Amino acid sequence: MKNKRRVYFWFVTLVICVPLLAFTLVNYVESNSKSLPYYGENFVEIKKSEDRKVGDFEFTNQDGLTQASTFVKGKVWIACYFFTTCPTICPRMIAGMGDIQREFSDEDQLRMVSFTVDPDKDTPEVLKQYASIRNINTAQWNLLTGNKKDLYKYARKELTLLATDGDGGPQDFIHSDRLVLIDQDNLIRGYYDGTESTEVKQLIKDIRKLIK
Repeated sequence: MKNKRRVYFWFVTLVICVPLLAFTLVNYVESNSKSLPYYGENFVEIKKSEDRKVGDFEFTNQDGLTQASTFVKGKVWIACYFFTTCPTICPRMIAGMGDIQREFSDEDQLRMVSFTVDPDKDTPEVLKQYASIRNINTAQWNLLTGNKKDLYKYARKELTLLATDGDGGPQDFIHSDRLVLIDQDNLIRGYYDGTESTEVKQLIKDIRKLIK
């Protein structure tokens, strides 16, 4: 009787566990092998197109040095817009960026760039202090400032962070919580809410896909 119960127990266990394990394995393989989409304007998925490459930039970094897009050339990189005096979404977004840097601290194939939306206040000196307080490794992650019109144009035209037009004037202001994932060919592969831990974790997974 005991033997019959034991056989029945293992039979039921196999019937339940084998399909479950198979399902889990298939999902894991699919999630890790599925290629990331490409994005155009207004966060819309598009077919891969050389015409949608993110353009070059040249701004001033936290050390007061000119930082060109050669910093990210041939690398997977993350871009975002912030300002140092922001009391709401920016601290959480920069914390998310910090999580990413810690996760890839030894990865030379990843670069991170944070552009300020308030260049009048966010001077190189302010950015340098901000980076120091947050233990930002500036060899991998640069904070950039510069001409407001050029910074805002880059956000709208190259990273397509906003659908609205603006002139970069005194009344123009960008406040986006999006982290932008860009691949080695300078094509946008994803937008993520930098204030949400679940989306930052997904971004980390997607970075690994591109680096592989």
